[in-house]
Amino acid sequence: MLRRDQIRVKFQGKRIEPQYVDPENTRMLDRAAGLLDIFNQAEAEHWTRDQLDAALVEHQGLDTAHRLLKGMAKVLSDKCTFEADCPIDPSELRQRVFAHAAATGPLALRAGPLNRRTARDVWTELAAELPEVDGRRWTPEELEAALYADLPGQQKLVERTGPKEPEALLHRYNVALVQALLLRASALTVRMKRPDAKRVRQLFRRLKFHQLMYRTSGTRNELVLTVDGPQSLLKLSTRYGLQLAIFFPAVLLQTGAWTVDATVEWGNKRKLKKQLSVSSVRGLKSHYRDVGAWTSNAEQWFLDRFEKLDTGWSVTPGHLLDLGRQKVLVPDLTFEKDGRVAHLDIVGFWRKSYLEQRIKDTPPHVVLAVSKRLVGDKSALPEAMAEQVVPFAEIIPAKKVLARIEATAIPVR
Repeated sequence: MLRRDQIRVKFQGKRIEPQYVDPENTRMLDRAAGLLDIFNQAEAEHWTRDQLDAALVEHQGLDTAHRLLKGMAKVLSDKCTFEADCPIDPSELRQRVFAHAAATGPLALRAGPLNRRTARDVWTELAAELPEVDGRRWTPEELEAALYADLPGQQKLVERTGPKEPEALLHRYNVALVQALLLRASALTVRMKRPDAKRVRQLFRRLKFHQLMYRTSGTRNELVLTVDGPQSLLKLSTRYGLQLAIFFPAVLLQTGAWTVDATVEWGNKRKLKKQLSVSSVRGLKSHYRDVGAWTSNAEQWFLDRFEKLDTGWSVTPGHLLDLGRQKVLVPDLTFEKDGRVAHLDIVGFWRKSYLEQRIKDTPPHVVLAVSKRLVGDKSALPEAMAEQVVPFAEIIPAKKVLARIEATAIPVR
């Protein structure tokens, strides 16, 4: 994610707008191509982090748009994997080097100043003592280079994913500007005009995958999702904000018209509330593959255990439920057996007030699996919050869910 000093925005009264770039602008494409050349060379030659940073500083010195270049470089570096290039643990190597020097140095000095040992002697002796690696021995030069290989600046670039073409980098940068602002959001509202049912289900799955707190409303022609922002939490706000930002590109996969409105807190000491608005007209492109529904670990682990119970209940992806009062719900799973139906909805992050409202809005035949670890305020999950709540830490207890659906299932309508 972009840091504050890498975000480019402009203000108009209470509105805040990212300073997007034009993905078809020749000058912007040249800038993106220059950065990609640097990262491609760094990957091919396995540059260290320090080498890459030095090359980026030199490249930025030739341009006046430093904040823009830093932001695009951050987009690329976030998709880089750096590792310590050392077959032996550098911390273990340092212990051996210093212990060897301490053990042998003073004895050698007794022979007189003309026979004083050098660092080269220590490296040579240690290289001879260490076991072979892949059929060959260490050289003194390799040992010296590996001494601090685990420090961030000495780690080497081993793999780079993310944008490969200049235009893709510019599109990814535009999305990153919005994501950086959403890290500071207190609320987010998504409005979709005449949404496609398949796309709605896909979006709900993303909401659940990222464990976000949300509410739904709307009419037949418009669906409204209200998602709580990280600034609405007292605890876990950084972690929650990252999940919200990661979720945003999923909105861009919607095929119909949509708008996103968010309240963003901006400023260092004095937090000012600004309004962010993004719509499908902007032409932002998602970098997510359109692969359909995702399955969280909690859901998959539950399914594995539920199937072993051999209950006779068929399990399918959740059916969209019309709750009335212009509200809908897409539970994670739907269970059917002998003409009866029940559902399971997995709740991720929550506050006490949010969970109380969810229980109030949720029909009795929908079981809520609530994480004990993702509480966003100082509340703890009451043991008897509601009969339809099944608390869990890591794994949703399949037998408890089975008991609840057996007790609350209703006839299929």
